[in-house]
Amino acid sequence: MNSELLQTFLKIVEYRQISQAADSLYITQAAVSNRLHRIESLLGVKLINRVKGNNTISLTRYGERLVPIARQWIQLNDQVDSLKEMGDYHVLSVATSLDINTAILSEIAPTTLMDDSLLRFNIHTTDDLNIYDLIDNDLVDIGFSFVESTRHKIETRKIGQERLVLVTNPNSAYPDFVGTTMLSRYDEIMIPYNDSYRKWHMLCWEDKIPPFVRLDASLPVPQYLVNDRNWALIPESMARFFLKHGQPLRILHLLEKPPVLPLIAVSRPQRLNAPEAKKLAVKLQSELFKLQQDDDFI
Repeated sequence: MNSELLQTFLKIVEYRQISQAADSLYITQAAVSNRLHRIESLLGVKLINRVKGNNTISLTRYGERLVPIARQWIQLNDQVDSLKEMGDYHVLSVATSLDINTAILSEIAPTTLMDDSLLRFNIHTTDDLNIYDLIDNDLVDIGFSFVESTRHKIETRKIGQERLVLVTNPNSAYPDFVGTTMLSRYDEIMIPYNDSYRKWHMLCWEDKIPPFVRLDASLPVPQYLVNDRNWALIPESMARFFLKHGQPLRILHLLEKPPVLPLIAVSRPQRLNAPEAKKLAVKLQSELFKLQQDDDFI
């Protein structure tokens, strides 16, 4: 069956008029009528009812049954065409958190694509729980998260770690070296990264006291550093990202070191060892290693 004929039929169904269907397809009414006649001849049934003196058409019982079939046929045909266009391209679907995507993945993904002209990325930014769900349901090839979780048939691999750094408003009056007792929970911009961080946080501050604001990622932090007492603990890569892009903030030295954030590669076992996924994980690992060598930053 010719897809062109089915598309014409669906346009007739959509507009209920031969003239409007012709206009939408940029062809003549005679061409539309000819295509309709051809598809009716191929199927051996009448698809529409024409009433003399009335421009609006109605579908026969056969026409109504053909509508969903025609739509599915065209959809499948489009998918086949897209396979042809893809050729030998390798598409890697990646799920990651907003912070990892912003400050780490976006630094290495463009060069990775430049190195391999046949590689393509589908990057999904989401929360850590959903990263594991996407992997579990085979909707992405690999995920990167600061959260390590145990799930059946899912493999996790630590490929690096992130230090957390203390940032404040650039005009804050804090000294360069501060202890947790100098930082009020009321002024905190809180991001609960993972269980290990939350446990450490509860030892330092009273959890019942509400923070200034609670976020699920550190990307919006600079907008919430609105007074000289506000503070936040954010990944070092994000602090570097903010400074690189001219975001005003001040980095202080926290005497009580928070736990590092593990960067976890998450995937099905067979996919984690696929060449494209393995290469991306190695590049992320290398990027974090370079960050760790700069001890003068914090």
